[in-house]
Amino acid sequence: MTTALNILIIGGGQMGSAIALGFIRSSAKISIIIVEPDLDRRIEITDTGIIAVKETPNPITSEVIILATPPHIFPLLSELHPQLQHFTGVIVSVMAGVSLSELTTRLNRTQVFRSIPNLACSINQGTTLSIPGPQVTRKNEDLINRIFSTLGTSTFVTEEHLLDSATALVGGGPAYISYFTAALIEYAKTAGFDNASATSMVIQILRGTSALLEAGPDTPMRLCEKVMTPGGTTQKAINHFNHMQIRTSIVDGLKQSFLHSVELGRRSWR
Repeated sequence: MTTALNILIIGGGQMGSAIALGFIRSSAKISIIIVEPDLDRRIEITDTGIIAVKETPNPITSEVIILATPPHIFPLLSELHPQLQHFTGVIVSVMAGVSLSELTTRLNRTQVFRSIPNLACSINQGTTLSIPGPQVTRKNEDLINRIFSTLGTSTFVTEEHLLDSATALVGGGPAYISYFTAALIEYAKTAGFDNASATSMVIQILRGTSALLEAGPDTPMRLCEKVMTPGGTTQKAINHFNHMQIRTSIVDGLKQSFLHSVELGRRSWR
């Protein structure tokens, strides 16, 4: 980031805080304020070195506002934060399911974005998918791409339905990987390893496998097949996973997440 930038984040939950931490760690030129009504949460945020306030500043001097509240709060946003009506900068929503049309209508703004980041943004290893509103300027599109690129990878899409899919995949991705990681650690502990050793081994397995996949050229399933010796121990486990239809269950689970994202958007209109 070559020029100073002030960002206001409304909502100090896990995602809002992760974004703030990533920005702070990426550049000394990015100034962050989080608006969070809950006192205990504000104290936790302040302890990380980020400014947290109870109410939206008046006037708002930030160039960018990131809306990181739960989707059901969105219909009340103008009432809870009346200062927004005078804001003329860029607004980015990271709320699940809230559509661009709803953002532009309720906020009465044209310079709006929908973005789906994930928690790895806090350590600048995140993934963020975004879509700009139909009247967003190229200058503002470049700005949002630039700031989210400091958090990891930033990708723009042209079809809005992909943002609901990204909610399931990108937003939820760390949870799914962590869920599988917990199962591997649980196995290691039942096999006799202490918790520290089990955790260290599994994290290194994940790190090494990610590096292999990134280095290529193998696809994930090709790498899986390389590990399996025909009739061997790994194949025995994979055969069991296939019998239990675990891959199908994972895909079906993400589809359920996608559908819930769409439903959350519909509820916020009600």
